[in-house]
Amino acid sequence: MILAQAFSIHVLAQQNLVYNHYFLNPYLFNPSFIAPNGYSEMNLNFRKQWASFEGAPTTLTANLQIPVNHKMAYAFNVYNDRAGVLQTNTGAASFAYQVYLGRSTEANHKIGFGLSFGYSMTQIDLSKVDDPSDPSLFNAKTSNLVGQFGMNYQFKDLKIGFALPSLFASELVSQDAFNTPGFDALKNTFTSISYNFKLSNRLAFEPYFLYRTNEIKENQFEALGIIRIDNLLWVGGSYRQDYGPAAFIGFTLMEKLRVGYAYEFAPEIVDGLGRGSHELHLSLRIGKKDVKRPTPAQPEPAPQIVAEQPEEKPKEQPIQPVEEVKIEPVVAQPEIVEEVAEVKPEQEKIVTLSGRGLKPGNYVVVGAFRSNQNALVFMNNLKKEGHLATVSYSPTKEYYYVHMGNIATVEEAAKLRDEYRKENKFNFRDTWVLTVEE
Repeated sequence: MILAQAFSIHVLAQQNLVYNHYFLNPYLFNPSFIAPNGYSEMNLNFRKQWASFEGAPTTLTANLQIPVNHKMAYAFNVYNDRAGVLQTNTGAASFAYQVYLGRSTEANHKIGFGLSFGYSMTQIDLSKVDDPSDPSLFNAKTSNLVGQFGMNYQFKDLKIGFALPSLFASELVSQDAFNTPGFDALKNTFTSISYNFKLSNRLAFEPYFLYRTNEIKENQFEALGIIRIDNLLWVGGSYRQDYGPAAFIGFTLMEKLRVGYAYEFAPEIVDGLGRGSHELHLSLRIGKKDVKRPTPAQPEPAPQIVAEQPEEKPKEQPIQPVEEVKIEPVVAQPEIVEEVAEVKPEQEKIVTLSGRGLKPGNYVVVGAFRSNQNALVFMNNLKKEGHLATVSYSPTKEYYYVHMGNIATVEEAAKLRDEYRKENKFNFRDTWVLTVEE
């Protein structure tokens, strides 16, 4: 019983667990860092403190992290913590969301938020008690709600994180089967800052600074540095206040499996507690698909082109025949017709990307683009809505025109133009008429 009381004090101080491999799995301390690389991952961590001391703390942690898209992710985390005669089992679910700053999601400039909720149970392992028949041990079991909140700010290679690792106050062992949760978040905090220095194409150095506040122990800082070689091998070290130094080594295998090992020398507290602590970390990337951030298409400015032909129109140059070029109907990365570069600038010609020469007539133009890809995407969207749209290219104006077929007369084309201008779905208010004469 004396042994149980002694270790209950220790485990209470250990309710905010300590891990060395924060740089591999920052989700361990901050729920806003879920699946930071965009891949689903399974992480396992085994930590043995003061290895030669019987009954010293041992922690086994496992979590699964799954990204939904480039903004959202969720995770499941479980761990078993043993210290002396006390054993704690905890399970939690987490959700994270990222808000991108600026217009482009390609730039790594964002703020992330994360929240975890779960259930924890602490009990005495009667097999390790000298007198398991002691009646005071029969109901020595406690259940608690657990919760965490975290947020982070990232700008390029800079990362700043802040977390509240214990949202609810809890008791470890009591006569009550379940403790009434109390909101007690600000007594325990975790702050981190890091920056990845790219020294060369093969070498990078990433220092970390971590700071913890705790309602029971003294506040504590930790400095850590990791050198990565070809993103395949890493080595490094750290120093934790009032504890001592640690060394790290690890490697990546087949871009799927990461294996890391850390050894804590802990010379400042080893008297009577054994020599050093060990920690092993495994990360397995699941699946091949990487959740990437989409690159938003830049809007194309509409050219200022005369919308109407005057009643007395100057005669245009005749349309010259061109060689037929076949393009697939569903275009992801369309190629520009090579014949366009050979057209003389003083003799404008209109060439359809579908392979037909543009015949004389009147055409209702609903869009003009500098990019052939954007023009074809717009054309395909119109076709999905039942419009008979086609893309043509003007080498003189250097625009791709999306138009609605060949109309017999200017009057009919103008009437159709006016009808399209009334539609709101595709914003046809700038629709105009193009006339090609023989």
